[in-house]
Amino acid sequence: MRLVRISATTVAGWVCALAAAAACAAADGSPGVRPASHEYRIEQGLLPMADGTELAVTWWVPTPREPGERFPALLEMLPYRKDDSFHARDFPLYDWFARRGFLMVKVDVRGTGGSSGPVPDREYSEWELDDATQVIAALAADPRTNGRVGMWGISWGGFNAIQVALRAPPALGAILALHASDDLFHDDVRYIDGVLHMDRYALQIDHENGLPRTPGYATDSAYFVDRFDAEPWTLTYLREQQDGPFWRANALRWRRDDLRVPAYLIGGLLDGYRDTPIRALEASAPAPVKVEIGPWVHAWPDNGTPGPNYEWRERAARWWDHWLRDIDTGLLREPRLLVFQREGHPPDPALALTPGAWRAEEWPVPGARRDTVRLGAGDSDTLHYVASAGTAAGEWWGEPTGDMATDGATSLTYDLPADTTRRVLLGMPQVRLVVRHGAPLAHWSARLEDVAPDGRVALVTGGAMNAAMRHSSTSPTRLTPGALDTLAFDLHFTTWTVAAGHRLRLALSNAQFPMLWPTPFPMVSTVSPRDSWVALPTAPPADARRAPALPVPDERSARPGVAYLADSSYGPLVSRDADGATSVRWYTASTWRIGETHFADVEEEHYRVLDGAPERASFRGRAVREIIRDRDTLRLETRIGISGSRDALAVEVVRTLARDGAPLRTRRWQERVPRRWH
Repeated sequence: MRLVRISATTVAGWVCALAAAAACAAADGSPGVRPASHEYRIEQGLLPMADGTELAVTWWVPTPREPGERFPALLEMLPYRKDDSFHARDFPLYDWFARRGFLMVKVDVRGTGGSSGPVPDREYSEWELDDATQVIAALAADPRTNGRVGMWGISWGGFNAIQVALRAPPALGAILALHASDDLFHDDVRYIDGVLHMDRYALQIDHENGLPRTPGYATDSAYFVDRFDAEPWTLTYLREQQDGPFWRANALRWRRDDLRVPAYLIGGLLDGYRDTPIRALEASAPAPVKVEIGPWVHAWPDNGTPGPNYEWRERAARWWDHWLRDIDTGLLREPRLLVFQREGHPPDPALALTPGAWRAEEWPVPGARRDTVRLGAGDSDTLHYVASAGTAAGEWWGEPTGDMATDGATSLTYDLPADTTRRVLLGMPQVRLVVRHGAPLAHWSARLEDVAPDGRVALVTGGAMNAAMRHSSTSPTRLTPGALDTLAFDLHFTTWTVAAGHRLRLALSNAQFPMLWPTPFPMVSTVSPRDSWVALPTAPPADARRAPALPVPDERSARPGVAYLADSSYGPLVSRDADGATSVRWYTASTWRIGETHFADVEEEHYRVLDGAPERASFRGRAVREIIRDRDTLRLETRIGISGSRDALAVEVVRTLARDGAPLRTRRWQERVPRRWH
């Protein structure tokens, strides 16, 4: 549920004015695409909930072109502060849809942004989902709408759209979820593959949750009780170290039969949530499911990197027209899956354009097979635990990566036989490892890589397992050192075409730093290659004639009254400290203006681990926001520190509020969280 902000590099000039509406129609000429033919107005308001909480709402209301014209409503609900943090991000999206006759509704989650009430006790709380169902009912009864509502969003907005769809509010006609997870324990940023992950997002959201309510930024008693003094979510999620009801209550993966609302799911091959759309196709849910997976990271399909891109908003409008206006746009006559089949390419962390082509398929792909390949013929290979291993793979299973050979030096690597012809991979590879445990806790990371004849190594996909959860993620058990065990797990969904003469490589390690929090015990493990294998999802070549023509991205409009003044950032910066510890650092700073209000943000994170003392791995994060209005400067600083020992994680979160340099309040939380499974 990472924050997806718009920055100075993605702000473009005004486009799609009413006079140029015809130019914004779908490039493929598909029926039912709506031109940009509406003007609109933006309104601010408060929507009362049954318990008296008032939710802050921004309405983007199209102007009827004829008497009695009513519009479908599209709802997005986020905690990311629509009036400042996401003020610029929202505009090119809402402007585009409002001009095409959709009544757009943006709501701040209760206790965040401009909404009243306390910060919820967790992400996607029952409060939030209950509120969403009330908002949907209110929109259906609004005389400006046609009584039909869609819910949509990227990341958090996709998460709660899926979860609200499981409740099937009567007026909810369909959802559209981009980069969202159906399994909050296995595929999210708190735990990745069931392994503890300290994402930079944890600092970002705990910081934003402590900011005052918009638009007045009052620092009154309600603010301190509801927000500043609210317990940080970092502590909540560190306590929830195993799968179970906390994670599964509203997770689609465990409630497949409850999806009765049509769902359009968009993912990215370099996004951490890319398995969700495929699992939804496999689930045979009662509702129609349409899936598109492109080559991007956690970003929008029209401007996400790496390309190629397409205008997803046009296809989304066709989806909404089908379900909320009863217009046959032809979209649902396409195969259910549209996916980008990547050609193999050299490693490139700055990759701008992915080689390959779109393919349209049903799922499972006709003619696909699973080829099982043993890792070798030997009895036992030794793996030494290097806690700092894995930095080349990045901070989660996403983003373009450089040459993986650096990580190979601290891994067990198994080169599979070279293919004499091209191999087309499409699906989730699986691994089965027979291992002898070296410590009571261990994580196993597996990376599938493409080794070129010149020795360069490209990451194809990866996955991990917390070995304590080898039998069950809901009932984990510690390992017995010296005991033999079998670990079986999936790697994340991928597409890749292996060129003739290239080899696939499986690389195994007990660390993936800083993606996975290091386990505390030094260890030496073994793998039995003759008893271990990888299963490769192999598909026939694509039939290019089946893929639809995709619309060219429109230039994005920019919000008037917003000015970006400065941006600077670096990271990930990997270094070796004087004492031999490995550090990974990020830093970003930006200043911008909304009207006459100025904002300044600073954010920095520092991960550190020592190979000889993995139990002492640590995280330090600091975030600052200054809000400058009428010669008044309000400054909130949030710091998170986590320091490990063999038995626990010592956690400290500190919030500090100041006005014009004078301290107003400091709040500190300190807790020793026992290390049960990590």
